[in-house]
Amino acid sequence: MFKLLRVFTIFCFVSGTAYAQAPADSTRRDGQVASGSDEAPAQQLRPLNADRPGVTESPNTIDPGHVQFETDLLRLTNTKPRQDPRGRTLRLNALVIRVGVSDKTEVQVFIDPYIVEKEWEQGAPMKRTAGFGDIAFRVKHNFIGDDDEKEPLVVAAIGFVRLPTGKQEGTGGYEYGILVPVTYNLPQEWHVSAQAASFLSYDREKEKHFVELAPSLAIDHGFNDWLAVFAELATRYDVKEKQWASAINLGPIFHLGKRVQLDFGRHLALTRAADREYFLGFVIER
Repeated sequence: MFKLLRVFTIFCFVSGTAYAQAPADSTRRDGQVASGSDEAPAQQLRPLNADRPGVTESPNTIDPGHVQFETDLLRLTNTKPRQDPRGRTLRLNALVIRVGVSDKTEVQVFIDPYIVEKEWEQGAPMKRTAGFGDIAFRVKHNFIGDDDEKEPLVVAAIGFVRLPTGKQEGTGGYEYGILVPVTYNLPQEWHVSAQAASFLSYDREKEKHFVELAPSLAIDHGFNDWLAVFAELATRYDVKEKQWASAINLGPIFHLGKRVQLDFGRHLALTRAADREYFLGFVIER
C-alpha cells in the first residue's frame, strides 16, 4: 500500500515539474496566456468544483498544476431496523487526491479509510471487524465544456481500477468501472447533473466478478457565495441479484473560502436493498 502511494507521489511531482517547465507562450483553452507556465494563475482559476458530496460526480476537471483533496471525514451506514442480520459500518477519512495534468484531464487516487463493521443477528453475539480498505486509481477527461461554468453543457468520462489492498475490509479482488457525468448549468446558480456508470465488481464469497449499473440524477442551487444545497436520486442495479438499491441524498454545502468546502447530509433509503447513511465531508484545493 505504501509503495503504491510513493509511486503516485513521484508521478504527481514529475507531472507538476513538467508543467512548470512549459514554454512561456503557452495558452489556456479560453485564450488567456499563462505567463511562464501552464499552471493557472490564481486570478484565472476555475471555481472550486468537487466530485462530492453525492454519487453524481462533476464533469469538470481541476486546473493543471493544482491538487485537490476531498474526504469523507465521517460516514455512518446502517441497515434498516427490521433487517436481519443488522449491520453498521463506520468509515473514517475516505480520501481522494485529484491532480490536474492538463486543461481537460486529471488523475485521481482513492484511499479507502479505516473501516469498522459490526453485524449482529437476533439472539446472537455481535461480530466486529476493522481495518483499512482498498486503493483505486482513476483518470477523468473532459470532452465538452469545463471552463468557469460559463458553458451550459459539460460532459466527461472517468475510468478507474480498484486494487485489492485492503485485505479483510477490502473487496478481495480487482474492480473496474467507467462513469459518464453530465452537467447542465442553468441561470441563477442552478445546476442539473446526471451520471451513467457501469462497474465490474467482485464478490468475495463467490470469488467471481459481476456487473453493476449505477445511474443517478442530481440538482443543486447556490444561494450566495457561501451556501448551496443539493438533492440527488441515486440507484444501483445488481445484475447478479437482479435487484435495485435506490436512495435520495440531500444536504447543505458550505463554501468556507474560494478553495475550501464543507458539506454534510443524509442518504435516505427508498428500497429494501439500500442502506441509510449520514456523512460529513471536506474539500480543499491547493
